[in-house]
Amino acid sequence: MANPVRNPRPVGRPAGTAQTAVRGRLVERARRLFAERGYAAVSLRAIAAAAEVNPAMVHYYFASKRGLYEAVIAETLSPVVERLNLMLAAPGSGGFALRDLLELYVRTLASSPWLPPLILREVLAEDGPMRSWFIRRFAARGGGLLTRLIRHEQAAGHLRPDLDPRLTALSLVSLAAFPFAALPVTSTVFGMRTRGWYLEQFIAHTGGLLRKGTAP
Repeated sequence: MANPVRNPRPVGRPAGTAQTAVRGRLVERARRLFAERGYAAVSLRAIAAAAEVNPAMVHYYFASKRGLYEAVIAETLSPVVERLNLMLAAPGSGGFALRDLLELYVRTLASSPWLPPLILREVLAEDGPMRSWFIRRFAARGGGLLTRLIRHEQAAGHLRPDLDPRLTALSLVSLAAFPFAALPVTSTVFGMRTRGWYLEQFIAHTGGLLRKGTAP
């Protein structure tokens, strides 16, 4: 009598490293499609086809298209929020905390050119479908942590005590984000680039402005 064929793993659900590969491919393809077409215009079937998997895989890994969208944003911005938490857990930076954070944020935006247009379309545009989620998950949380970090730096004597912590946080985010959000204009008018010597110069220049403008 022949031995029965065993198939303990559900059909269509990859295991081990294959799981990581499939999930990563879904995130990468969804990121590209969302940036090109917008959230509403991209179907689960289109994402699955681009990733060369069954549409059921989206539900398996992310529960829904919205869950996949949230994963796309979270995997890019979560390291910035995590760095803020680490800075708050280990104070006494010697005044370099904001410069280090600025560099991380700028490099994150430079390596993810799809992110600012996606946020402009889905978060900042009128009736942006992801606005409330983005504010709750990243903007309010990250803004609160950054404001706390600035207060800690002021208390340690690393920053001017007369600075408004919330406005200083807003200035830092604005200095870092606007050139990337307006890249079609800033690249033409100011020669803005997202890599190479220009990016290094931009980080040094912006960090210098921040440092000299906030120093005691």
